[in-house]
Amino acid sequence: MQSIKRIVIIGSGTAGINLALNLRQNGFAGNVTVFGTEHHDPYQRPPLSKNWLLSDNDPSPIPLRPASALEENEIVLRLGQEVALIDRKRAVIVTETGEEIPYDRLVFATGAAPRRLDVPGADLKGVFYLRSLDDAAALRRAMRDNLSAEAVVVGAGVIGLEVASAFTTLNRPVTVVEAGARVLARVASVSVAAQVTQRLEKAGIHFLFEKAVARIEGESGSVKALELADGTRLPAQLVIIGIGAVPQESLALKAGLTCDDGILVDEEMRTSDEHIYAIGDCARGPNEFARGKVRIETIHNAMHQAKLAAASLCDKPAPAPAVPRFWSDLAGMKLQGLGIRSDSEVIEEQHGESEDAGEYHHFENGQLVATETINLPMRQNEFASLIVSRARADTE
Repeated sequence: MQSIKRIVIIGSGTAGINLALNLRQNGFAGNVTVFGTEHHDPYQRPPLSKNWLLSDNDPSPIPLRPASALEENEIVLRLGQEVALIDRKRAVIVTETGEEIPYDRLVFATGAAPRRLDVPGADLKGVFYLRSLDDAAALRRAMRDNLSAEAVVVGAGVIGLEVASAFTTLNRPVTVVEAGARVLARVASVSVAAQVTQRLEKAGIHFLFEKAVARIEGESGSVKALELADGTRLPAQLVIIGIGAVPQESLALKAGLTCDDGILVDEEMRTSDEHIYAIGDCARGPNEFARGKVRIETIHNAMHQAKLAAASLCDKPAPAPAVPRFWSDLAGMKLQGLGIRSDSEVIEEQHGESEDAGEYHHFENGQLVATETINLPMRQNEFASLIVSRARADTE
């Protein structure tokens, strides 16, 4: 640690801010500088597609950490500043204004960006993506300013379903168009997806599966309708695109780091350059609960990888393994998942606490590897402990 005096973090989201504070908690006394492209103080992103859209008044974002925590820990926060170049030979970053900042260790926490829909009309007024506070504010204004607007959501992943759920909560009709055969293909099993679809349809969401978007039709520069590949035309004044996210790796690629659906890292979050780390949604690396290298886009993963990187940078023992997890609030359902599913046996149990609650256990080679639950938030720690202990199925 004697040779490490300056750590620069690119990214002021969950991963970057947690890393900065974890460094201090691990005893790092050198300079810590965090760059963020947004002008807002660091905030929590998950609420943006949930309750934030439902507020009658302009809501304030929820801070990631109190501003005083960053000040007290002498963390330099440089917001609204883009890093344009990394000179690895000289160990400096170059900002968009040409300023050079030296580093001893550099950390990418650049996150991910919404995957863009590549069809004619995708740039019309009334087409929205949801990733940042500004994105959410623009969508919320559009929802409030035109209460009679017809809405179509493209993509039945977590973001798409959360936005559609917001419309139904406001008693607004909404159609979800999905290219695949079901909802939540990346994060939920077929059994859970079927349950979620049934409940969301009951809540008022109309689904169109295995449908591709051909173009977005406009009038006077604004969205008028969505045209599908089969010729179906869906009238719409609001179109929300939620077709996944891509890692923000362009700066790393330009710097010559090894990338493949994310910046590749080892167990300690080091990249192909031993002086550079990557954490959060932009990083792809090994996980104790998965085969091979994976990229996990969750707040819990970002926080855990921040701890891993901080421990490595401060020459401290690595933290205990953390079971991957996600959650989503969908029209009154709290959907939660733990672990990483593979080609595993699924055991379904209906929990007796409520007719609206359910749990699904995934076993592989007789060992519990993942769980999915609906409306059972108090059981998550119990399930996580079982997954960590590799609990075995009762075969008697």
